[in-house]
Amino acid sequence: PAWPVVDYRSRINGIKKEHLDNVQFTLRHAQAFMLALCSNETVIIGHAIHNDLVALKMEHHTNVDSAFLFTVKDEERATPSLKDLAMSVLKKEMPDTHDSVNDARSSLLCMDYYIQNGGVVDPIVRSFPTRGEQRRKRLSSGGSGDVTKQLLVHRIPKVCEAKHLTAMFISHASIKPKSVSEIEFSSDTGKAYLTFSSAAHTELAFGCLAGEAKPDKGGKLQKRVYLRDGEYVQVRKMVS
Repeated sequence: PAWPVVDYRSRINGIKKEHLDNVQFTLRHAQAFMLALCSNETVIIGHAIHNDLVALKMEHHTNVDSAFLFTVKDEERATPSLKDLAMSVLKKEMPDTHDSVNDARSSLLCMDYYIQNGGVVDPIVRSFPTRGEQRRKRLSSGGSGDVTKQLLVHRIPKVCEAKHLTAMFISHASIKPKSVSEIEFSSDTGKAYLTFSSAAHTELAFGCLAGEAKPDKGGKLQKRVYLRDGEYVQVRKMVS
């Protein structure tokens, strides 16, 4: 990776600082390897591989993605996690820490099952909570699980820290969040949950932000808040 590393994401991939101390294989090496390996007709197979392509900064249009071949029971717009997919289709429990080889093989086996059944497969039942559900559970265990007291800030640049989000609300609304969750980064941006003292404080904090409130795809109102460098974050209400 390019140095310095901002987030090793050890909680997800198990990779720690010491694992990369002597590694000289960079993003450019990975890109060169993939370009040497793939032509326009090479089929890349995986689960939610758009995330991998974004990380590689690679554009490729011949993909088969198990996340989009299977549906989730009672959730029309949702895509299944690989954990749920492997459990439902392969009767296999996936480890908590990601292993890219294991993930790829499991995705391939699930797609083989899909082909063998002519694409006629049952919706996947969630056996494991989503990251959002896990996060809400953690917040709830800390006594702040009431979503009416929370705002989601997403599209956060990597240079931004929790203290900057706090300062943003103090500046715009003179309201200090009670707590700010750990910023979870995916690719170049991240997201965090801010909890306020009450639902009324949350409404006031959101209302004082400059800009027009517009509904997102799920119908929840959000505002675009511009930062000093011209970048912006999205602040979204947790309830419709």
